[in-house]
Amino acid sequence: MSNFEDYDLRRSSGSTRSARPTNRTSANRASGRPATGRPVSRSYGRDADISPDLSLDDEIDLYDYDLQSESMSARRPSGSHSASGSRPRSSASSHRTSAAAAHSSSAKRKKKPSSSHSSSRPTRSSSSSRGRNVPSGRKGSGRNGKKKKTRRTIIVVEIVVLLLLLLIFFFWNKFGKVNWDNINMDEIEVNNLDTETEELLSNYTTLALFGVDNRSNGNLDSGNSDTIILVSINNDTKEVKMVSVQRDTYLQITEGTYRKCNYAYNHGGVETAISMLNTNLDLKISGYVSVDFYALATIVDDLGGLELEITQKMIDTDNPETHQNALAGYIAEVENVLNYYPNEEDGWKYSDCYFDSPGTYTLNGAQVVGYCRNRYAVDNDYGRAENQRAVIKQIIEKAKKANVATLNDIANDVFPSISTSLSLSQVLSMAASVGDYEISDSTGFPFALNSTTISKTTGSVLVPCTLSSNVSQLHEFLYDQTDYDPTDDMVDVISDHIVNETGFTEDSATITQTTD
Repeated sequence: MSNFEDYDLRRSSGSTRSARPTNRTSANRASGRPATGRPVSRSYGRDADISPDLSLDDEIDLYDYDLQSESMSARRPSGSHSASGSRPRSSASSHRTSAAAAHSSSAKRKKKPSSSHSSSRPTRSSSSSRGRNVPSGRKGSGRNGKKKKTRRTIIVVEIVVLLLLLLIFFFWNKFGKVNWDNINMDEIEVNNLDTETEELLSNYTTLALFGVDNRSNGNLDSGNSDTIILVSINNDTKEVKMVSVQRDTYLQITEGTYRKCNYAYNHGGVETAISMLNTNLDLKISGYVSVDFYALATIVDDLGGLELEITQKMIDTDNPETHQNALAGYIAEVENVLNYYPNEEDGWKYSDCYFDSPGTYTLNGAQVVGYCRNRYAVDNDYGRAENQRAVIKQIIEKAKKANVATLNDIANDVFPSISTSLSLSQVLSMAASVGDYEISDSTGFPFALNSTTISKTTGSVLVPCTLSSNVSQLHEFLYDQTDYDPTDDMVDVISDHIVNETGFTEDSATITQTTD
């Protein structure tokens, strides 16, 4: 993953250390113990399984009062009364009194009560009406019920708003750690694509992932892009495909300048790197994500390490320059750069770097980064890129199964080491659908290639044979676009230049890459 040579272990190994350990514990799957390439001196993730209960099932008890009071209408006293009062009459006037009483009684029976009187003084009903609720027309439970329902609605709304505010604060706190790049993707150079291709690409989200070798943690503005991976996401099916663009691929960096493609990031930053990919490959990249050594190592440690295979060839192959084990040199260099072991004199540990026997080991973050950077014993650049894709796949699968505590650790530890052009809304949208994404295929680019040394400046490069035919195959792989015809005024022009400079045609390919 780097132009830098392997770390010189002799600087700190001392004369007393041999090139290979004598007491290294080999991988032993049958023993049941974790076969790890380093002692347990670092916490791999968290075991806590936090399941925050944000349920709103707890009911608020609001009682409706039963207004069943009886009518308090006035009752007439029992017994008969004369119209003129209760004083006794003399016998002489009894006849007149009786007649007057009869006339008065008849008049009272004919007189009807007024409506206001009947509504203000309801009479007591029969005994069968006792215990019934007050009629709805009266002031009582109807108005009180409405008030209580309104009060309940307000309380629920307040709780929902509070939860939303807490959720927003949580995401803002986490995603606020990311280095949000405000570059305008629409202003980055894109070839004159035909209408059919434009419409097809609009159905996909195409991202560029850059692993930056800057030897300065947190600085993502410069450095060779040690890793370049194109990711196409089908917006409808959520199918994901990955293509590694080998860092040594010979392409046009800017007009008239041809170098290894990883030089573009160091030469002009991420905008130049994206423009290089668009113009050489007829792409329209939607956004990018850049990470460095620290980010990859940290996310692996938070996930508890990765299970990777150490082959016998990795154990036996030495760096031709230092004559030391190549994989050990890369691991030691990463641990030194990250100061992985502050208490060690040189920041790296001997037991992490060497393996006695082949097998599957649980590698820590620094070991995984060294594993991804090793280009010896793995078919050089394209073999290394295949290992990088395998690591990314395993990280994604472990992250999808991780608990809340682990994901929280990743957000706190890794986000500050990420730079991206994606907006917060895009990230949240993708995060909400993360369970639906499935990596279907992955491979490396160029598909058909050869290697050569063009000059001392460029060094050894990988040459697409030819660029035009490889771009046509790339569109078929990423977008299912058959018989794609690359742009005449850009890709074909670049392709012809490379053919004229190297002499390599389609028949010159010595290596053909297939899907993983």
